[in-house]
Amino acid sequence: MPVRAIYQLLTINLSRTLPWVVGLGLYSLAIAIFDQHWQQVYLTATIHTFLGLILGLLLVFRTNTAYDRWWEGRKLWGQLVNDCRNFAVKIATCVRAEPRDKLLIGERLISFALALKEHLRGGVRLQQLPGFEHDTATPKHVPSYIASEIYGRLERWRQSEQLGGFELLFLDRHAAALLDICGGCERIRSTPIAIGYRRFIRQAIAVYLVTLPWGVVDLLSYWTVPLVVVVSYLMVGIEVLAEDIEDPFGTDEDDLQLDRICAAISDSVREIVME
Repeated sequence: MPVRAIYQLLTINLSRTLPWVVGLGLYSLAIAIFDQHWQQVYLTATIHTFLGLILGLLLVFRTNTAYDRWWEGRKLWGQLVNDCRNFAVKIATCVRAEPRDKLLIGERLISFALALKEHLRGGVRLQQLPGFEHDTATPKHVPSYIASEIYGRLERWRQSEQLGGFELLFLDRHAAALLDICGGCERIRSTPIAIGYRRFIRQAIAVYLVTLPWGVVDLLSYWTVPLVVVVSYLMVGIEVLAEDIEDPFGTDEDDLQLDRICAAISDSVREIVME
């Protein structure tokens, strides 16, 4: 494995986990010193065996739930790629319109992907998108506005008999999918995991890590410190990672590579409609 890959693996979320790891390491060191020089006060390690099993199940559920949200977001954007490509292919082959009109609707598909990306990251103005720089409209929901523009173009083609009713029917499936995908992404973004459940998980991790040194110091003495450091890094790291990936539409390293996906849509659509 390359050195850079190893470095990235070891430093994932380190800035957020390090304060907790260092604090718990110093805390366990104080307990080890107290145990060695003053008074032996400890808990039975059996308690932490049971606590560890319960906490492990909670962390597995937490991680799986967060990853399911990340993976669902990836599937929705994968579907967007497929629908844009299929839409472009059918426009290029089934519509009896001028090449510039076909290219225009291809640009609208590209703009929809860009608008959805920025919409999920906090908002976007219509004039920030290619092809809409001089548009005077100020829609609150930009992806919906662009989808309506696409439907308007299809209707004009139908009225001018450049697009038949049958062709419009199978194009409508891909046009409708645009806002279906948008709604699915909005659902993921606006419905985080219940705050009460997240608080409970963090409280359980805190209780386990705070009491862990007392349960093993009698057996491990000063080796309690590296044990607590490793265990705290793993448990806190899992919680931090789950928090990062449960909203997969941002710009962090663990989030979906939406810029690359939008670039792939742009390249594919332009290549198809310009043939």
